[in-house]
Amino acid sequence: MRLVSLSTALLAAVLASSALAQESTREEFKEFCQAMQGRWVGEVTWVTDWPGFGKRGEKVTAYWEARLAEDGNAVIGRFFAGNGSSTSLICFDGGAKQIRWTDVDSGGTVGQSIVYKKEGKWRTKSEGSLADGTKTRFTSTATISEDGNTWTWEGSGTVGDKPAADRHDVWRRVSK
Repeated sequence: MRLVSLSTALLAAVLASSALAQESTREEFKEFCQAMQGRWVGEVTWVTDWPGFGKRGEKVTAYWEARLAEDGNAVIGRFFAGNGSSTSLICFDGGAKQIRWTDVDSGGTVGQSIVYKKEGKWRTKSEGSLADGTKTRFTSTATISEDGNTWTWEGSGTVGDKPAADRHDVWRRVSK
């Protein structure tokens, strides 16, 4: 009985610590908003077949525009690449202490991400689904350089039970 209680306590501690690792403050949200704002051009390689956008391995030039909304309590983002587009809403959930990013695209893919800062880099943990119900899971890390004017996103994930190619996208701010 004591072993079961100890195991339960250890499991609860592990789950709590990983949830806490993804927590953010409102100040971190404001920092993330400032870093994301503006118009960006990116060189993107599709890591999987994305319905409505393109096929795995295709390289495209992509565009991202992010603007503060709701008196600084949200960011509205627009993404254009290949044949598709998407709209994002990024906000801070004070109760959960998390930066949440919701995205829907022209191919019917929907995703939700938790954004957090760890070791000076922004990280995302994302889950979603394609229009046909196929589940997606991705993790990414963003490195900011050149005085905040370059973002490099790297990561990996799965679509259904198949691994996607590794992500390596470079974005450059063209205006704030």
